[in-house]
Amino acid sequence: MKQEQKPGSTYRYNRISFYLNGRFQEIDIAPGISTMDLVTKQLHLYGTKCSCNEGDCGACTVVIAECREGSIVYEAITSCIYPAAKLHGKHLITVEGLGTPKELHPIQKALLDHHGTQCGYCTPGFVMSLFACLASVSHPDQESILAALEGNLCRCTGYQSILAAAAELSREHDPSTIVPPWCRKVEPKLFAFAQKPLEVKKPSASLFSIDNYLLPGDLQELKDMLALYPEASLIAGGTDIMVQVNVQRKHFDTLIDLGNLPELRQIKLSRAGIHIGAGVSYSQIMDSGIAKCDLPELVKLCRLIASKQIRNFGTLAGNIGNASPVGDSLPLLLVYETRLLLSSQSYSRECALRDFFIGYRLTALEPGEFIQEIIIPIPPRTAFIKSLKSSKRKAEDISAVVSAIRIEEGGKAALAFGGVAAQPLLSEYFASGYSPEVDWQALAEQVAQEFTPLSDVRGSADYRRQMIINHILQYREAYHG
Repeated sequence: MKQEQKPGSTYRYNRISFYLNGRFQEIDIAPGISTMDLVTKQLHLYGTKCSCNEGDCGACTVVIAECREGSIVYEAITSCIYPAAKLHGKHLITVEGLGTPKELHPIQKALLDHHGTQCGYCTPGFVMSLFACLASVSHPDQESILAALEGNLCRCTGYQSILAAAAELSREHDPSTIVPPWCRKVEPKLFAFAQKPLEVKKPSASLFSIDNYLLPGDLQELKDMLALYPEASLIAGGTDIMVQVNVQRKHFDTLIDLGNLPELRQIKLSRAGIHIGAGVSYSQIMDSGIAKCDLPELVKLCRLIASKQIRNFGTLAGNIGNASPVGDSLPLLLVYETRLLLSSQSYSRECALRDFFIGYRLTALEPGEFIQEIIIPIPPRTAFIKSLKSSKRKAEDISAVVSAIRIEEGGKAALAFGGVAAQPLLSEYFASGYSPEVDWQALAEQVAQEFTPLSDVRGSADYRRQMIINHILQYREAYHG
C-alpha cells in the first residue's frame, strides 16, 4: 500500500512555459493544480472568479490561444477544471489583459452601457466567453452568441441586458477590433514554440491531491510512461477527473496527460471509417468537415454535451474511458458499431465498444493500455440514425436517460440506452424484434422491461422506464415522419 504524502514531502513539479496576457512565463507548478489556482494563488490575478469549482457556472472562464492545424484558435475554457500543465506552449488570456478602468475593452464598455452587470462576480466570465466568440467569428448570430454564453450563469443581472450588449458587439465589432495588438504579436511565437516541459523535484509544506502529473511529448513517450506506471490514471481533457479532485478531494498517485499529443489530436478518414484521436475535443468534432459529412448525428449530439467552455477541451475518448452509465455519447457510439484502438508499449489491439464496458465504470482496458483512437465505420447514407437526451436543462446537465437508434434498409436495427443500467447497453430485444411492420408501442413496452434502472437525484426508476418508452415512440414519429 502506498504511503500517504505528508507536509514536507517531495513532489514532481511541472516546469511549464507559456504566455500570460502577452508576456512569456516559465513557472514551476505543483502537480495537477488547476489553471484557476495558478492564476489566483500563484500569479495573484484575482479577476477570474471561482464559484462552483466543477465547471458549471462559468465565473472562472479564461481564454486559451493555441496553434492548431496551421492556425491560431481562441477558445474559452473553465479554468477551475483545466489542469494548469496543459498551458504549456499556449497563450493564457485573463480579464486583466483586456482593459483598464481608464480604457475599457469594447466588450467591457458594451456591458457597462447596457447595464449588463450588478454584483459583478460573474462578469469576468461573461467578458471572456464573449471575447473568445468575437475573436473567432465575424459578426456572430444570436445562435452563436447563445452557444458561447450557455455555460455562464448570472444570479442578479438578468440575461437580456447581457444579450443586448452581445448583439451590439456583433453588429459593431469583428475580430480585428476585439483581439488586442499584443495578442497578435504573440501568435507567431506560438507557431515557433518548441520548448519541452520539464519535471523538477521540490519539497512542499502543502499537500496535493496528485503526486505526479506526467506530460509525455509524443506517443512513444506515452507508451514508455505507461510501462513504468501501468496503474496510472489517464487524463485527456480532465473534465471529470478535476471535478473529483476539486469536489470529492480524490487522491491520484499518477496522472498521465495525453490530451496535447499531436498524434492524438487528429480526425482522419480511411476505408475502415473515421478515426478520432483520443485527444480530439468535442469542439473539434463539431468543426470537422469529415464529421459533419459522415457523422452528422454525432455533431448534433456534441452540441448538447456540457457547455462550450467544456466542449473546448473535453474529449470523446474521455467520455468512453470514464465509462459512466449516463455518458452522453455512448449509446450513439454503440449503434455506430464503434471500435477502439487500444495500445500499450508492446502491442495494439482493437476492441468493439460493446465489449469495452464490463460493469459500472469498469472497462476492458488492461494495465498499461490506453485508448489511442476511436474508429467509427461510415454508416450507409440511407440509414436512419438519431439520438435523444433527457435532462433537466438543455445544456450543462448530465443525462437522466440518453439513447440512440439505427435502422437500415432490410430491417437491420440497433437501439442503445444510457442511464437505465450499470453501463450503456444495446437492446437485444429491439435488434431481434424490430421489423417494418412492428407495433412500436408493444415493442417499446417490451424493451422497457429489458432494463432495470435505478432511482437517483436525476430520476426514479419508474421515470426512467417511462423515458425508455417515450424515446422509442419519438423515434417512431421521426422515422415515419
